[in-house]
Amino acid sequence: MLPFIIRKNIKMTKKLSYITAFVIVLSSCTKFLDIKPYGETIPHTADEFSALLHAHLQNIDEGEETIFGNIESSLDVEAVSDNLEASLTSYPSGNYFPLYIGNRLNQKQNHYKNLYAIIRDCNIVIGNIEEKESSLAKNVLGTAYAMRGVCYYNLLRDFADPCWNNLSGNGVPLVTEFDMEATPVRSTIAETVSRAENDMKTAISYNISEKVFRFNSDVMEGYLARLYFWSGDFGKAAEYAQKVLAKYPLLDRENFKTMMDSRYKMTPVTEMLMKSCIRTEKSMQYDGYISNIKARPVSARFIKLFTEKEKDIRYEISFSKMRTNQKNPFACLRSGEMQLILAESLYHTGDEPGALKALNDLRRNRISDYTDLTSDTLPEVNTSNLIKTDAKGNPLTPLLSAILCERQKELYMEGDRWYELKRNGRPEFWVAKQGRKYTTMRFMYTFPLPIQDIELVDGLVQNPGYDKVE
Repeated sequence: MLPFIIRKNIKMTKKLSYITAFVIVLSSCTKFLDIKPYGETIPHTADEFSALLHAHLQNIDEGEETIFGNIESSLDVEAVSDNLEASLTSYPSGNYFPLYIGNRLNQKQNHYKNLYAIIRDCNIVIGNIEEKESSLAKNVLGTAYAMRGVCYYNLLRDFADPCWNNLSGNGVPLVTEFDMEATPVRSTIAETVSRAENDMKTAISYNISEKVFRFNSDVMEGYLARLYFWSGDFGKAAEYAQKVLAKYPLLDRENFKTMMDSRYKMTPVTEMLMKSCIRTEKSMQYDGYISNIKARPVSARFIKLFTEKEKDIRYEISFSKMRTNQKNPFACLRSGEMQLILAESLYHTGDEPGALKALNDLRRNRISDYTDLTSDTLPEVNTSNLIKTDAKGNPLTPLLSAILCERQKELYMEGDRWYELKRNGRPEFWVAKQGRKYTTMRFMYTFPLPIQDIELVDGLVQNPGYDKVE
């Protein structure tokens, strides 16, 4: 299925093609242009098919938000989570970012359409490329499968409810062939997870070798860790996180600071597998985002998580004494996230000693003069945190609370916190501004499907809540 607007545009293109063909036939009677029309042919070679994908890959370098995310998309979800104080936002520069998620729900419908547009291009490559054995063909096919798998992972996180104990719930429509007339209804969450998993594993089997294609086997192992973690398959999440960490070990404090201070380039010593916005010509736009987000003070509750204060390198790079953000926002895939996936996944599989070790391994590389936490020295559950239950719906324990707090500190300004709130209970919270109260309600964590698709496709079910809001 293609979203309504895309199908409408394709049908209009077909109509225009018919008109063009008719005009050419009439013109041929004059003998002035008795030749075949140019253009509008299906690609044939791997090189031609690669052009379909290179536009998307270049967009990642320049900071597109659909596949991998960018600075703006990361800041958008940071702005509507609890790391920043929306109620204390200063204007006018603070107007750039949403006050709460309700300001962005209509825009998320466009995000849905954009994801399916990329899936369409991937399906064209997968379904039509005949050359399959050359190195270029394998890179192109592997990248198409990788991008399609990542798009389904993004759709799952944004447009389906959290997965734990809900695998039979509504996933998203699955499209694996280019067919502009197809109108599939929603799959189950389990089927959506399976589709993304199969695509990611197929991408790995092609062993993408050229750097320009970005989504190599290491990156896709990282995405599999993310997918299994999100869907509650914690055994596999730990397995793939360990694979990544074996190749990209955690950096020490100083190298970590150097990596995070680099806005555009990948540093020589890095735990980054992939990063958006690596083109310096976007620097003025980047500076604008950084300036605008400083209009929203950092939450005092967030700052209090840094109990070691200046000993923690993240305390230094995250915010100023005036509670303004100092960290460079990123859309990235890196080892710090894999370490936290490992720690929590081991916890959920019953290996609490392994989970505690994984937690200490991360903290040891971020905090100077560090003394390992033990089961007896773990801090009490952080009762001021919005997250009160884990991904399974159970009350937090001191160990899991420590892991979640560490994740909040480590991945601040990387677009992670919103999804952590969704994954762990979908807590409701509100902000006040100019005499009004803005509440992030439980159902808002799952974004609405485009209304055009709901009206067009019989049996396509809208996400709960959006048919009742006035």
